[in-house]
Amino acid sequence: MKKNNKRSILVSSAIIAGLILTVSSQQVHASTSTNNENSDESTVLQINNNHTAIPTKASISPVASRDNQTLRQVAEANNTSLDILEKLNNNINPDTPIQDGTPLYLPQNSSIYSQENDAVPHSLYVKYWRHLSHANRAAKAWIAQRESGGSYTARNGNAYGRYQLLLSYLHGDLSKTNQERVANRYVKSRYGSWVNAKKFWLAHHWY
Repeated sequence: MKKNNKRSILVSSAIIAGLILTVSSQQVHASTSTNNENSDESTVLQINNNHTAIPTKASISPVASRDNQTLRQVAEANNTSLDILEKLNNNINPDTPIQDGTPLYLPQNSSIYSQENDAVPHSLYVKYWRHLSHANRAAKAWIAQRESGGSYTARNGNAYGRYQLLLSYLHGDLSKTNQERVANRYVKSRYGSWVNAKKFWLAHHWY
C-alpha cells in the first residue's frame, strides 16, 4: 500500500540486558560516518554511547518511506529514539522530508527486537495462502517483508500491519485474520495477483 510503515517498540530493561550479553565484552560503537555505513553490519548489535543496544542494518528488513515524512516524525510515530534512527539511516537530517521509496531502517523491524511470533498462523495459511500458486505465495511473502518486515503490528502513518493496509480498508479490525483477508481482496481487485503486485512494487516502491 502507498503509506508509511510504523510500529511502536517497547523493550524492557531485562530484555535489553539479555541482548547486550549476546555481543562481545568489548563495546561496539555505532559508526557516524555516512561513508562507512556497512562497517559493523556483521555484528548482531551495536552499543551506542548511552549503552543502548542498537540492532545493525544487517538484521533489519528495510521498508520504503512514504508520504515524505521526516525522520523526526517517524521516530515520534514509532515511539523510538531519534538518535537510533539517525544512526541506522546514515545520519540523514531529521527534519528534511524523506523522498518516497527511500529504504528506511526501523529498529522494530529487526529480528533482534521481535516481541511476537509473526509467522502466519496455520489456520490463516490454510485459508489465505494455500490456494495461491507457489509464485504468488512467494510474491506475497516478499511484499510482506518489504512493507513491514513481516510484522502484523507494524504501523506507518495511516497504514497498518503485515501488508501495510490503509486503516480505512481494515475498518477498525486489526486482527491477523482481517489483514490476510483484506490483503488478498485488495491485491486481487487492483492487480489480479500477488505476482503482478510485486512487479508494480518493484517499479514504484509501493503497491
